[in-house]
Amino acid sequence: MKIKKIRLALVDTMFARVDMGSIAIDEINKNYNNVEIIRSTVPGIKDLAVECKKLLAQCDVALALGMVGSAPIDVQCAHEASLAIQQAKLLTNKHIIEVFVHENEAWSENELLDIFDQRIRKHAHNAVLLVSDPQALIAQAGQGIRQGKENEGLLNDKRIIGIGFVVSEFNNEITEEMIEQAKKTVGTNAEVIDIINVPGAFDAPLAVKKLLMNKKIDCVAVLGTVVKGETKHDEVIVFNIANKLIELSLEFNKPVTLGIIGPGVTWKQATARAASYAKHATETAIKMTLRLKR
Repeated sequence: MKIKKIRLALVDTMFARVDMGSIAIDEINKNYNNVEIIRSTVPGIKDLAVECKKLLAQCDVALALGMVGSAPIDVQCAHEASLAIQQAKLLTNKHIIEVFVHENEAWSENELLDIFDQRIRKHAHNAVLLVSDPQALIAQAGQGIRQGKENEGLLNDKRIIGIGFVVSEFNNEITEEMIEQAKKTVGTNAEVIDIINVPGAFDAPLAVKKLLMNKKIDCVAVLGTVVKGETKHDEVIVFNIANKLIELSLEFNKPVTLGIIGPGVTWKQATARAASYAKHATETAIKMTLRLKR
């Protein structure tokens, strides 16, 4: 049986900080011998749609590869580019696989490079299969498959609760006891997915946000100690942290509990309260998760 030849349009940009086109070509050449690639490079992400449309006059399917910067204007441009790509699809009645990687998806350049590599390679297959073997995609329907990050998997209401902790290193003689108590409190009621240590309690909100972005984490408990000094600095810290944690909880629809001792406590008082604060913050996070999941 003669294998149908596929012509694939591949359009990438000069703006991207990774040679996205070469990754796609490498993946396709390794796995298919019936794909002819027509490559074109445009200056920026908003130029992708028209170039894909032009090439689709002679191609069966297109890959639109672009990197989105972290600034608000970059995100706006990506949205406009995506709308144009959708219009180009409708005008040509052919698939354009949009492969955008946002700079703010990752917390490090290594993580971002991994997202680039996985997303491009997976979508390269998707583009070929849409034309050559759609049944192969049907076999993967409803599996929670993601392009670029770990697969979501099937919904499972029996999954054990995943909890994350953010622990302040300041006053570590107390906070080390707190995290140990917290781990004991978790027991078999939940699973500790991740623990992030931060220099001080004031640094907790950003770490909390990172944990909340993890789909495996259902709730977060923040553990720390802010001892009373000669000024009201301890009050400023704890009040601001509390407000930010409330905002994050509402933003992500996940419980975030405040296991921070203070303000207005002495070292002796903080030491005496360490275990109870950690236990309460952990128990509350798990209880709230269970009640919200009803």
